[in-house]
Amino acid sequence: MYMNFDKISSELKESKKAFCWATVVKADGSAPRHAGSKMIITEDGSTYGTVGGGGLEHQAIDDAKRILRYRTAECVSYDLTEEGIQPCGGRVEIFFEPVLPLMPIVVFGAGHVAEKLCPMLVELEFEVKLVDEREERLQLPAFKIVHERSDKLPSDYLSSISFADDLNLICLTHKHIHDEQIVEFCLDKPFRYFGLISSRKKWEYFCERYNDKGFTKEQMDRISTPIGLDIGSETPFEISVAIAAELIQLRAKPGEFKKGVGHFK
Repeated sequence: MYMNFDKISSELKESKKAFCWATVVKADGSAPRHAGSKMIITEDGSTYGTVGGGGLEHQAIDDAKRILRYRTAECVSYDLTEEGIQPCGGRVEIFFEPVLPLMPIVVFGAGHVAEKLCPMLVELEFEVKLVDEREERLQLPAFKIVHERSDKLPSDYLSSISFADDLNLICLTHKHIHDEQIVEFCLDKPFRYFGLISSRKKWEYFCERYNDKGFTKEQMDRISTPIGLDIGSETPFEISVAIAAELIQLRAKPGEFKKGVGHFK
């Protein structure tokens, strides 16, 4: 049956759904499909087309979902001998290429750190939304590259955020009251990453107040603070590099990232 892959991929892109191309690049021996055969796999495991069915395809779907999580292309070899996943007597290599919508990130605060950070976030393929009530800061040349700018107060903007497991938030505002309100609003919401620029004293004060309001230690432990990898950064540029590095670590080495949160670094 003819499969219009161009139409399917266009529809998935328009709906901002992540998916993975799986292309047979090499087929040796008795393989179920020839080189060039394609399949599209979405994050939920839905498929379009086939690379061979059976155990091979089941494993390919699992590998595609893994590759979508880690966001990097990969070539995988499958043994189709009796000892392998599907006893056809051959070997297949499949190239997996993830196609991903920009990952959403909301940056609160258009200060000096954000001025250096936002262009980096765009380069890292985030969809950047910047929030700061100081309109003169939002008009700085460095921020023209971001996808959306809002001059609302953070407390007014929060209700418009679509919280989800892929959402990232960064809190760099110029007022502690803004920071406290932003963190409190987000503590019981789903998100992928929340980074807060903070001193130890400030974070301890926030935690005391959140604890009095009934928030749990587990909820507070999801906040990465002080934001960024500990690389001895001091200047706005250095701090922005540390933040970008932490986001890269979360994508590439999530296990290492998890070791760094849950306590004041």
